[in-house]
Amino acid sequence: MVAALAICGVVAGNSAVMAAPVDSNDIPFNGTMSNMCAFGAPAGGTLGDIDDPTQYYIGSYYGSGAAPASINLTCNGDAQLAVSDFQTVSVPSGMSVDTNSGWWVVWASTSSEDYTSRFSDGSTSAPVSLTGIVNEDITVDMEVPFATAMKPGLYQFTTKLTATPQ
Repeated sequence: MVAALAICGVVAGNSAVMAAPVDSNDIPFNGTMSNMCAFGAPAGGTLGDIDDPTQYYIGSYYGSGAAPASINLTCNGDAQLAVSDFQTVSVPSGMSVDTNSGWWVVWASTSSEDYTSRFSDGSTSAPVSLTGIVNEDITVDMEVPFATAMKPGLYQFTTKLTATPQ
């Protein structure tokens, strides 16, 4: 019986040695991440009621109920932030924007109070340079001058922010 167990052990041992060899290899993966930016959902601003019938402008930083717009910007690297001219959506009949006044009409600022602006005469300030990984809450204000005193009614405008990865 001992001899039988010894023979079985030798046979079992030999079958393990005879198994096929195991082979392995590393499989490479490569990719490049582009520098990119994304805006969150905007919170619209409110143009304040000036409470003065002789005023020729409306804005988001003064007057009753005024509030700036805000939006979050996230970038995975350096970027520049710029703001475009405002676009008129709706103003009361007979009102026209004074495009020759040179007043600031739209500006965007970061938490560090760097800002970029567009003026009603078409001139601009330099874009804001944002460095490193960016997660900024941007505040957007607007002041719109008119050629005549303000009429009662609805005033609506839009502007566009552009984040350009560097």
